[in-house]
Amino acid sequence: MECPHLAKDTGASAMRKLQGLGHSVWSCEVCRSQKSCWVCLHCGVIQCGRYVNGHAKSHFEQTSDHCLCMATDLSVFCYSCDEFVINDNVHVCCLRDYLQDRAEGRQVGCKSKCTVQGTYVVPKVIKLANGETCQLHCAGLRNLGNTCFMNAVLQSLGNNEEFCKYFLKRPSFQLDGSASTHKYDTRSNSKPDELLLVEELRKVFIALWEESNCMYSPDSLFSLILKVVPQFRGYQQQDAHEFMRYLLDQLHEELCRASCWTKDRKGTTIVSHTFGGTLQSDVVCLICGSESQKLDPILDCSLDIPEQFLYRRKGDRGPNCTLEGCLQSFTSLEHLEESEWYYCEQCSSRQKSSKQLSMYSLPNVLCLHLKRFRFTSFLRSKIDIHIEFPLKALDISPHVNQSLIKAKENCLYDLAAVVVHHGSGVGSGHYTTYACSSISGSWYHFNDTTVSSVPPEHVSSCKAYILFYARRCNKNNLVINNV
Repeated sequence: MECPHLAKDTGASAMRKLQGLGHSVWSCEVCRSQKSCWVCLHCGVIQCGRYVNGHAKSHFEQTSDHCLCMATDLSVFCYSCDEFVINDNVHVCCLRDYLQDRAEGRQVGCKSKCTVQGTYVVPKVIKLANGETCQLHCAGLRNLGNTCFMNAVLQSLGNNEEFCKYFLKRPSFQLDGSASTHKYDTRSNSKPDELLLVEELRKVFIALWEESNCMYSPDSLFSLILKVVPQFRGYQQQDAHEFMRYLLDQLHEELCRASCWTKDRKGTTIVSHTFGGTLQSDVVCLICGSESQKLDPILDCSLDIPEQFLYRRKGDRGPNCTLEGCLQSFTSLEHLEESEWYYCEQCSSRQKSSKQLSMYSLPNVLCLHLKRFRFTSFLRSKIDIHIEFPLKALDISPHVNQSLIKAKENCLYDLAAVVVHHGSGVGSGHYTTYACSSISGSWYHFNDTTVSSVPPEHVSSCKAYILFYARRCNKNNLVINNV
């Protein structure tokens, strides 16, 4: 909610006090508990939450004007409103940046350029190779309280020029397919199946492409998502890949229901056109040799990291893990476990069988998700190794169906964006995005409201979590305007 108690100077005292601490571990100044600690944004006192000993709430009751506090997960809560707060000011933004830098071991200190309009170290106007000048679109997105997972995905999609321009050319979206000159307010009391995610996403893309060097707050989009998907409620860290899959699936469903946005091809939307591909699964009975083929539509590929790299420690020698190796493991021949044996109709029983995957049709944007998080009965951990990936000319031809090779389909892809997870835990850490500008060809780092220019070598050295590869154009590619 937008809190009316957040003044322009709220948070300045908390910043001064936290900068004076010689350590990054918070403990209650009354009971010394380190569980669920909150810092008062008005005076900087650190005390425990209501579910420990309640000293933070007691502080509010004794000084009623000290109602705003920040938790260790960087979310802000107002005791007067009894709600979490989504609006910020310059001091709260600086405090979040300071605490994130300290938690991740970077050089700390309040960034003097950090404002509610965003921090930028990139030029607004650039000069192209042909001598012409153009305006860069480098808008940042405000963190609404551990919503960096959403911001990272939105920036990755927002830097896909053709995908965004499809939405920018359309009028305000209505569920019945009719155009509207008025913006649709998704904060109304609509039923869940009538809430229009695509319209709120269109507003975000407008802000990212039509406003330069500013900060946009995607609170309407986030509020809509919270109404529909309970798992994203609260202020804990979420998985960026799960959010991306929900976003794309929901967009596809809404566009399929809107006749004016999908009038050319029934069942085909900008989502399926851009990210949609087909995966072929070939299962062979090892007893009689009979084959079974199955085609599945996909929007992304989730790649396992080869087992030989799972337990590698820092400093261990050996070959480096590569994206090509992950793709090779994904499409290699696999002998199925007994519980997964194929039912062979020719043998009339379950038999030993093998399975192999291949790409039957290629997407215009290949989204590759690296499975860095491992879940077992007793452990949730992250595979925090560097995986080498190319910035240019990723060749998918070794992993496609032979029919594509015979048709001379273009199998080369160039990297367009990378989502990176910083930190060691699945429920913690921070997400940022590296994206290549289609205007300048330069790389930029999107860290919530902060946007900075980075060299390609910096991108190559990051520990990628989600990779977006754009297919090189050829005559067989569909034109997006025809969708």
